[in-house]
Amino acid sequence: MKYTTDFDRLFSELKSRAADPACLVSKNADKNTRALFEYLKSVYGKHILAGQQYLQKEELEDWVYYSITGRLPSVRGYDMMDIDRDGCVHQWERALEWAKKSGCIITLCWHWYAPDDMDNMEGCDWSFYYKTTDYQKKTSFDIIKAVTVGTKEYEFAIDRIDRVAFALREFEKEGVPVLWRPLHEAAGNWFWWGRRNENAEESVSAYKKLWYMIFDRLENYHKLTNLIWIWNGQSEEMAVDPNTYDICGEDIYSQKPLDHSSQKEKYLEVTSYTCGKMAALSECGYMPDPENLKRESVKWLWWLPWWGSFVYKMNENHRPVLDEKGLPVPNSEKFSNEDLKRFFDNNYCITLDKLPWYNDKNNEYVQNIIRERFENKNGL
Repeated sequence: MKYTTDFDRLFSELKSRAADPACLVSKNADKNTRALFEYLKSVYGKHILAGQQYLQKEELEDWVYYSITGRLPSVRGYDMMDIDRDGCVHQWERALEWAKKSGCIITLCWHWYAPDDMDNMEGCDWSFYYKTTDYQKKTSFDIIKAVTVGTKEYEFAIDRIDRVAFALREFEKEGVPVLWRPLHEAAGNWFWWGRRNENAEESVSAYKKLWYMIFDRLENYHKLTNLIWIWNGQSEEMAVDPNTYDICGEDIYSQKPLDHSSQKEKYLEVTSYTCGKMAALSECGYMPDPENLKRESVKWLWWLPWWGSFVYKMNENHRPVLDEKGLPVPNSEKFSNEDLKRFFDNNYCITLDKLPWYNDKNNEYVQNIIRERFENKNGL
């Protein structure tokens, strides 16, 4: 018999206990996951973890950080977007390698590709962008059908959740906790799982149902033990039960030049309806100045700039701009070299080398990677 989410049972169980920000929502959490959560709680409001999102295999962002500051981010963000691709090194595999060998903290999001035509899956475009966007490739994948048992969309959704579970299990086998952030930015209508301008009430309900399906399937069917759940819905309207997430995330891409402000207004907004959960700057265009965070008592748990041009300059062909040494040129529209070094050196900011478990073996791995990349300039 196929496993399906019993929503009545799930909601009854969730409502039977008060939300407790001090405890993980997963009943399955193993020792390492509990230890990481305790560490996150211990630094919340006292420090911020420096993070970075990656995509390209060259990970040129590291070159910029290390050449300017001599340090690397402590939180590394990767994506489950390539789980459909066979015969390649997936992003999550790179993430797992870094976690095992460097001691970094891993966060995973999921730009979930879905077919535009369920009756012609091999011959149609796949995208995570919904048909309301201006992107060339987009999808009309129906989230309402995706949460309706018996539809092709539902079977597709379940299959992809199970594929993600397989990847997350590989982290579990190695004792690596994951800061898990599915269905992000749901208040916008640019992703197929987001809020619709048309049929808004029905689409919001379907989004929440899909969130609960993912939570239930990973927690109660696959019984994963290594997940710290991040809800990144971006508005109170999209809020799910607080017993299904541990941390709330906010994605902020300021249009102001060199905006290193604390983003206090958004911090106060998201923490006003998330039941005391810790809050993270789960994506950002600019890093907040640690001094601004301290002065204004804004407690983001980590920052996570997006990849590529948010760190280094890119040309019109979307290739990195290189200096005379063949290294990527920092994007001065996002930060100055002086500010970046000041941020990373600040005692309020926790970089990889400042993590309490970072040891000589971790450092040896990092130095070997840096030496290989800087000396050989692999991938450029």
